Amino acid sequence: MEGKLNIIIDARMVNEQLHGIARYTYELIKNMSLEKDIHIIVLVNDLYLANKLFEGLSNIEFIKMKSKFLSLREQIELPLIVNKYKGRAIFHSPSFVSSPFIKCKMIMTIHDLNHLRFPQYYTPFHKYYYRYIVKPSALKCEKILTVSEFSKTEIIDWLRCDSDKVVVTYNGVDEKFKVIEDVVELNRVRKKYNLPDKFVLYIGNLKPHKNVETLVKAMGLTNENIKLIINGKPNESLNNLIKELKLEDRVQFIGYVEDNDLPILYNLATVFVFPSLYEGFGLPPLEAMACGCPVIAANTSSLTEIVNNYGILAQALDINQFKSEISYYFENNVTKFNEYTTNIIGYSSSFKWKNTCDKTLEVIRQIYC
Repeated sequence: MEGKLNIIIDARMVNEQLHGIARYTYELIKNMSLEKDIHIIVLVNDLYLANKLFEGLSNIEFIKMKSKFLSLREQIELPLIVNKYKGRAIFHSPSFVSSPFIKCKMIMTIHDLNHLRFPQYYTPFHKYYYRYIVKPSALKCEKILTVSEFSKTEIIDWLRCDSDKVVVTYNGVDEKFKVIEDVVELNRVRKKYNLPDKFVLYIGNLKPHKNVETLVKAMGLTNENIKLIINGKPNESLNNLIKELKLEDRVQFIGYVEDNDLPILYNLATVFVFPSLYEGFGLPPLEAMACGCPVIAANTSSLTEIVNNYGILAQALDINQFKSEISYYFENNVTKFNEYTTNIIGYSSSFKWKNTCDKTLEVIRQIYC
């Protein structure tokens, strides 16, 4: 540790699925570990899992915490551990989890303000956690990182802080998301999930703000030969809507999609649709683009910034517009790989995790000096 820049990172949320904040945290640690002048102290709950996930990485040590991620107990344990490094390390919370009792210099990544924008979907615990833990912790931070200009604007408004306190570091797209021409692999995934030759794809959760019901309603207006593939399992309200619209044969839920199958799924899809009402960043549309899959997204929140002019942006609740845009790809027999595909692949490739790491380290080095 002597002579090195010491960074404490809370990685208790990282698991084998590596989705969302877990992916963000993992990629930061992986890329930071390549820097010879950095020593990373990683906070975990499971040492066996941590050694498995971060196997082969250098400049890392683990500290096991007893308290679980997002718990009241962590408000005692987290400061006890981190404060031992006061003056010798910077604490980075890659999520909104922190403590106002931490005395080290710290930065925090706030990906979005979803819990505040849609309080009806969360417990009272989340409300009080944001008010009494996240907000005072964020105000104590030297800098706050976020993943889009949209989120930056929201955070500044929420905290009433100066603009330069919040720094945008875009998420990256993993290198495994690319055009795949291996026919054997393509056929394997098609058979595994029982996929049709052409289909609309949605990847994401089914929380109300994801607006999947609008997509299902749009499907009810399209040609009866068009099918929609959704990861996971349907919830009760979505199931009832599908039955009401008599779409049982056209909307297919394929359960959990293994991480290595996801890029192939994007490659097989005719078009990817992401109708979400609110995203701090919105990674699935970029992953789809990297695989050469055309994207239709809602013109909301950060999606207009991230999808930009490289996808079709539809009015979020306009069922007829989603129907028209989806139908275009099927009725006009659009060629999958063309000039447009080349453009979206090139655009999505500019979002690299190394860039995210470099920008984060730039902020940390400024604070550390």
